[in-house]
Amino acid sequence: MAIRQRKGRKKPWEVYWNNPFTLKRESLYVETEEEAKKQDALKKYQLKFERDMFRREEIPPLKIEHTFESAYYLFLKERRFPENALKDHLKKMQPSLAFFQNMLLNEIDNAKLKELVFHFLSMNVSASSLKRYLSQVFSVIRWAYENEVLKELPRFPKLPHIEHEHFVPPTQQELAQIYAHAPEHIRRVIVLGSQMGMRVGPSEMFGLKWSDVDFDNKVIHLRAAKKNKREPVRDIPIRHVLIETLKAWHNADMATGVIHLIHYGNKPVHSIRKAWGKILIRAGIQRRIRPYDLRHAFATEAIAAGADIGTVAKIMGHASLTMVLKHYQHVLDSQKRAAAESVPVPVYVAENMWHSVARKTVSQ
Repeated sequence: MAIRQRKGRKKPWEVYWNNPFTLKRESLYVETEEEAKKQDALKKYQLKFERDMFRREEIPPLKIEHTFESAYYLFLKERRFPENALKDHLKKMQPSLAFFQNMLLNEIDNAKLKELVFHFLSMNVSASSLKRYLSQVFSVIRWAYENEVLKELPRFPKLPHIEHEHFVPPTQQELAQIYAHAPEHIRRVIVLGSQMGMRVGPSEMFGLKWSDVDFDNKVIHLRAAKKNKREPVRDIPIRHVLIETLKAWHNADMATGVIHLIHYGNKPVHSIRKAWGKILIRAGIQRRIRPYDLRHAFATEAIAAGADIGTVAKIMGHASLTMVLKHYQHVLDSQKRAAAESVPVPVYVAENMWHSVARKTVSQ
């Protein structure tokens, strides 16, 4: 028990004591010292003879029943996605939010998740889009369970098998046509994508700065996409034939104070989708070629030229060989055929000896 004065307050006299049950300090404020002394005496009496009055009824914590939507926003708050990634995540989650509406999170079970699958199938979404939508939903539910927002984890339905699209990368002739009709910033995209295997987009190429380019050691220190968390930065060798090209870009950008390799109007680029479509039309390309296919062109040409698969995967920033083996098996098959045919003909055995050996074996 004690009294103290807290100047500058409407009620400057504080009476404070320790609660014998909670062991926490409690206090009250009065206007005069005389009133403070009275309260102090009262509290001393109560602490000695009426201790039970200091018991505090435990108030059960407020139970919050989260809907899928409210849990999703908690998930986003913790993850703190960059602005563009957040917009993309929200856009892809809209169909699922519309499906669940105000459904409580603990009411979502295996049967409800199967309904969601059939809902998407009725919308004729592609298998890859379906997997992407469901993966987002499953990620939120897992996060809610791990963070005790959800008590029981529902059993997730099996996702449909996806036949990965067979990519037909641009040929050297097509690349030459596109390059001839492209503005400067797209030409840079073509070179970096098809010659170094970078991911075309904000995750890698569009974030590349001149400070990441090491001309002395002829490498680019690329801040890799978040897909490969084990290697946040990877070194990509700069081909000898590209050194002078990159130096010319560098000199031009230093003159205007631009720090990003890919820029338009001296400002960083976030998307080239519209510009790319117009360039394909001008170049007379009628089939579908995406900017991302520049990366596939790099892998295809490198593997076809006999490059080690593991090295190609490392340059491209794949965490494992799985993606390379999955998408470029046709190139590997032809490479294996070429390797088998490259073995010299066995000149140490005459051609007719094979037949004679076979006849002896049969006769015995």
